[in-house]
Amino acid sequence: MSDPHYDREAEKYESPIPSREHILSFIQEKPRSKRQLFDLLALADEQKKAFERRLRAMVRDKQLSCNKSGVYRPFSNRGLLTGTVIANPKGFGFVALDKGGKDLRLTSQQMKLVFHGDKIRVRLLNKKLDAEIVEVLETVKTLVGRLHLDGKKPYVVVDDRRIKHNIEITELIDGCLDNQVVVVEMLSSPTIDSDAKGKISSIIGNYLDEGVEVDSAIYRHQIPAVFSEKALKESAQLPTKVIPKDKKNRIDITKLELITIDGEDSRDFDDAVYAEPTKNGWKLLVAIADVSHYVKEGSELDSESHERGNSVYFPHRVVPMLPEAISNGLCSLNPKVERLSMVCEMYIDPLGELLDYKFYSAVMLSHARLTYTQVNEMLEDKKSPLRMTFSNVTDNIDFLYGLYKTLRISRQKRGVMDFDRIESQILFDNKGKIKDIVASSRNDAHRLIEECMLMANQAAAKFLQKNNEDFLYRSHPKPTAEKVELTQKFLTAIGLTLEGGIEPESRNFAKVLKQAKGRDDENIIKTVVLRTMKQATYTPVNEGHFGLAFEDYAHFTSPIRRYPDLLVHRAIKRVLNTTSREPSGKMIEFGTHLSMTERRADDASRDVEQWLKCEYMRDKVGENFHGVISGVAGFGLFVELSEVYVEGLVSIRDLKDDYFIFDDVHHQLKGQRGGKIYRLGDMIKVKVASVNLDDRKIDFIPDFG
Repeated sequence: MSDPHYDREAEKYESPIPSREHILSFIQEKPRSKRQLFDLLALADEQKKAFERRLRAMVRDKQLSCNKSGVYRPFSNRGLLTGTVIANPKGFGFVALDKGGKDLRLTSQQMKLVFHGDKIRVRLLNKKLDAEIVEVLETVKTLVGRLHLDGKKPYVVVDDRRIKHNIEITELIDGCLDNQVVVVEMLSSPTIDSDAKGKISSIIGNYLDEGVEVDSAIYRHQIPAVFSEKALKESAQLPTKVIPKDKKNRIDITKLELITIDGEDSRDFDDAVYAEPTKNGWKLLVAIADVSHYVKEGSELDSESHERGNSVYFPHRVVPMLPEAISNGLCSLNPKVERLSMVCEMYIDPLGELLDYKFYSAVMLSHARLTYTQVNEMLEDKKSPLRMTFSNVTDNIDFLYGLYKTLRISRQKRGVMDFDRIESQILFDNKGKIKDIVASSRNDAHRLIEECMLMANQAAAKFLQKNNEDFLYRSHPKPTAEKVELTQKFLTAIGLTLEGGIEPESRNFAKVLKQAKGRDDENIIKTVVLRTMKQATYTPVNEGHFGLAFEDYAHFTSPIRRYPDLLVHRAIKRVLNTTSREPSGKMIEFGTHLSMTERRADDASRDVEQWLKCEYMRDKVGENFHGVISGVAGFGLFVELSEVYVEGLVSIRDLKDDYFIFDDVHHQLKGQRGGKIYRLGDMIKVKVASVNLDDRKIDFIPDFG
């Protein structure tokens, strides 16, 4: 069949190729591959490259679509799905569908057309859930990366391991220098043949300068970090202290010896505690900063705090949810000043069970600002000089400790999992550079405050559920049967048993952790159990809190730094003021957003911490360290150094003493010839081989010496 548009094509090109209409006529009969079209259209070798370009142009112009096998078919909008791109650092990706369900898969070739976070429309190709991109609906607006001016054209290497594209820069701004970290405003998406294009919108700073890594993470994770003028104006109009009219209809508890207990570096204090014994057990007051009195629903401050969702904590910097005038001033329970608060007053029996509770608005005064270290010293040493310094509140401290020991009984009875793992703490010098990375462990003062907050959070959920209010639970669903089965197999292999079948209770896991205490592999067992758990989320549906073994649980105790807590406070006030409202669909949307902002904050904090650790290790290449195998995969071993709490990878190709097979059940690599085993939790000596700051990767090699 001859091309009806041959004459038109011959006028345009010296060596004409088949017209688009002619190509479509063949493909409409039946989907065809490129090679099939070569044969059907009898193309000469010199025509093939131009023909391939035409096929790509027809895909671009939505006349054709092409799957990963290279088969072309007519473009169609029927049966298309929309979703968000989730990129994997290895190059491939997924599509999280807007309608929910299983993620679809994108090949590395398809990923060349999009960025992580893009909104796209795709076509499902097969039952394996492979998809092809049909249209980019919304692309990222800005990206962060390192500027390179050493070639013919300026370009930026994106500072996100999930994005493999370089950005061609079409426009610089004054002050641009090679190797700076910059923000790029995107102008066009990438194609199969060309890089994305963008222009420099701002300069963050010079690579390796103090604070640049945090600013980069803020941009990279799209964390709102600057308050609008309107929000700042609203906060500036608030009083700087409690004024008389705000005390009306509030209970005065300023005489109670309430205290705050926080970290040494804390600046915002949103909870204060007081305890005393009763005939039937204990009375506990948890007084929380009344943020809802000042941040009104529908205000600009409210809108911006909702958008942020939570404060974001970096190793030596905080991006607050609320302006400093509120978070560190008016709503911070600073010592010796009156503050408005929402109080949860609880009565607890000698076995740590919650007997009764009530909520009320109050005026309070913190009688002492204490740190965890100070309180722990006072608990351990009855003759500590600190007891004299804080003699006005020592009775309260002792009562709180007595209550804590009671609450621990209840905790054990419920079967709460004990995940007290050793965490790392980064110490900085006065220039903002890492001085050391040390172990950071919790003491009884941390646990005391935690137990008080858990009781108040539980009471808040019970109170609002009882009154059918509109709020968000803090939900932690049961782990999946698949993960439970894998964990059971691992524990069986090391001589432990997880009881409870495919639906074990929290107490079954707690029993395993108790049996693990004192073992050499205790921390690893905790890691495996932790990885079995699902992620906690915010939802208006009460699914209980599996990890804490609570049937009802919400976040009430930190409204300065968490928006869900602010929602809970407003709901409590509606009940107290008899203006309750029925649950609405609005909370579903809120829960989704606030769960996302929490993950976003965690990812950003972890990102910066990993970068700082890599920077710290840069001058230690070639040095030997002892470590423990913290993860096992088919491609190698993750090792956490015992001395500095930094994790890196030993590639399987560097385990040269044998050929190793990955055993996912036992979390180990086993040598086929010699039987050598590298198992999760084993000690290993390694040498630092390389450090890649851009990828935030540290590579080790085994030290067989």
